[in-house]
Amino acid sequence: MAGILDGIKVIEVASMAAGPNATVILADLGAEVIKVEPLTGDPWRYGHLTPGLPPSDIPWTTFIQNRTKKSVALNLKKPEAQQVLNKLVADADVFLTNSPRPVQQALNHSYEDIKAINPRIVFASINGFGLNGPDKDDPGFDATAWYARTGVAEELRPKDGAPAAQPVGLGDLGTASTLAGAVMGALFHRERTGKGSEVSTSLMNNGLWANSCMMQAALVGVPAMPKFHLEEWPNPIAGGRYKTADGRYIMVVEINPNNAGNLLAAFGGDQLKNDERFSTPQLRLKHQRELFGEIQKYVAANDLATVKAQLKSFGVNFSVVQTTEECTRDEHMIANGCFPEVEGADGIRTVDSPMQIQSEGTEKIKPRKPPAVGEHTLPELAALGYSEEEIKAMAETGAVGLSG
Repeated sequence: MAGILDGIKVIEVASMAAGPNATVILADLGAEVIKVEPLTGDPWRYGHLTPGLPPSDIPWTTFIQNRTKKSVALNLKKPEAQQVLNKLVADADVFLTNSPRPVQQALNHSYEDIKAINPRIVFASINGFGLNGPDKDDPGFDATAWYARTGVAEELRPKDGAPAAQPVGLGDLGTASTLAGAVMGALFHRERTGKGSEVSTSLMNNGLWANSCMMQAALVGVPAMPKFHLEEWPNPIAGGRYKTADGRYIMVVEINPNNAGNLLAAFGGDQLKNDERFSTPQLRLKHQRELFGEIQKYVAANDLATVKAQLKSFGVNFSVVQTTEECTRDEHMIANGCFPEVEGADGIRTVDSPMQIQSEGTEKIKPRKPPAVGEHTLPELAALGYSEEEIKAMAETGAVGLSG
């Protein structure tokens, strides 16, 4: 069985997260991905050493960023390394980069450069702030371009609190999915027309899209969403958050008013279900403080296990506010293949990419151990026609890097 992108060759000139994660999705679907990286390696290979993150001897960032790829180490400041890149591109289907445009131009891998070598290629790029406007060449990370710039950080800022730190990679991963989808669309376009194309996305664009509900409201003149403390939330049965006796939180989202009786019965039996103050949606909004108090009283008197069992037995739409570590043990997530084991990595699991395509004769590729920096330089350059002596000579000048 082959991946649905079997036979598609992707050349990646990208670092950190969003760009490399887009090619992980393509690799999971069967594409051959050759990662072109500096001789010292993509900096995010060492992301596990970032201050503020828990200390780890395992370079875990490379599993989500580089699995199932090949690594060719090139110093693209060297003309001979640029020639190697050109030869790699010549028979490729996709070229993906997150190099800033000034860097693309300086190191000869802009769309115009790549298209001149291979007119049928899909050129995919990603940046912080888009291809136009005064900030188009500004550096951007997901914390700045996706999170802070687009209103997401402000929407999530708690009442009377400072903006919360963004979880690592939150904007990068969604943006990667967007770019991978754009590549798939461009490959389909080429299948129909024989023509290559340029596709792109930005962290800013994806942050705006993630925040599009409130952004659309703002675009028609609606004021910003007010902020609430937990007990002030206007609809306690739709978005209400409650703290259990053992310090855990649940979130209830029951938007169908026909299910309200079931929910109220779960929290307070017939007494709450038959309470006139909560008998209609309008009255529940009017008496939201009292309703929150009644539900919180029940939740606070019980531990999480008891609350979960009760709500499940009544068919209430809710979720535990899980920790990330708890997700790794979540039976339902495991049953859905969310954490496949990485081949050759001593039992380490990774996170499955979100794109699922089922078709007869195809399957998703099992994740393989991330390559060492330059692990495939020698065989890939040899396949391009370079002799071993030529490759070693380029290594001595610092144009290419060889693993080990």
